[in-house]
Amino acid sequence: MSDTILRQWTMLRRIKRGQRTGTQELKDYLEKEGFEVGQRTIQRDLVELAKVFPGLNNDGHKPAGWFWEADAEVIDIPGINPSMALSFKLVESFLKPLLPPVVGQHLQPYFTGAEQVLGEMDDQGFAQWNQRVRILPRSQPLLPAKVDTQIAETIYQCLFEGKRFTARYKPRERDEAQYDFNPLALIFRESIIYLVATLWDYEDPRHFALHRFTWIEPQDQPVSKPEGFDLDSYLASGSFDYPTEPNKHIRLVAQFKREAALHLEETPLSEDQVITPIDNGEWVRVEATVLDTQQLRWWLLGFGKSSVVTGPNELAVKLDRE
Repeated sequence: MSDTILRQWTMLRRIKRGQRTGTQELKDYLEKEGFEVGQRTIQRDLVELAKVFPGLNNDGHKPAGWFWEADAEVIDIPGINPSMALSFKLVESFLKPLLPPVVGQHLQPYFTGAEQVLGEMDDQGFAQWNQRVRILPRSQPLLPAKVDTQIAETIYQCLFEGKRFTARYKPRERDEAQYDFNPLALIFRESIIYLVATLWDYEDPRHFALHRFTWIEPQDQPVSKPEGFDLDSYLASGSFDYPTEPNKHIRLVAQFKREAALHLEETPLSEDQVITPIDNGEWVRVEATVLDTQQLRWWLLGFGKSSVVTGPNELAVKLDRE
């Protein structure tokens, strides 16, 4: 590869997508990479390259600032192979909702390029991928809650930059109110996205559904993180499963029809779960140490007459009444 081609390729890779890059910045970068070149040469090269790469553009100022259009085709060497194309399409289909909006925007050209690669293939194994892969929810599927995209993007930005924000939030069955938020984490649970945060200078984390935010204003003040906060510990406490009491564990004892409990043999309720056949194997007794939560109670009620809770007594009486 000639020095000219290598220099031009290095320069093209430096120019950002949707963000202005000046010729002086390009000159400084190229010099750090070992290329001696003047701004006029850079400008002349870019004008010629823009004729070859339609997605390369300038802002019309003097001196000009150059950028890649948001939807410009991804130019890379080597190109995307079928396996990489399939990987990008799987990310787009199943993980894109979990990505910050700005990340999804940056990846969109790769998704488009992957679609093009797969569409040009004769190999049915890759070309027909979208007819052969599905993800099914364990519970009743629900449509995603509608989230204001600008509010969501601001929340993502504040979270990843470690900045507080002020916002108006509408709790369920309560009036809308304004709070100062310390964003700590995001949780994706099926059709709803939750923000884990503290309010003002309080230390107790809570979670807030993104679709209930109605207005937001970022702050320059850094996040005040509660001492000892750990996301996994917060989740393990059962906060997302509506605990009856914080960190309250019980020894669940329940009888299930054999066929209703088959999945518990492969996906147990806990590490100490014990399954014992009863009634000539038609039923089984399941014992496990679990958090006492509303989620557990909804799950048990979902079995109907295929399960009977016998312990602890307080839970058995509660479910019997329901």
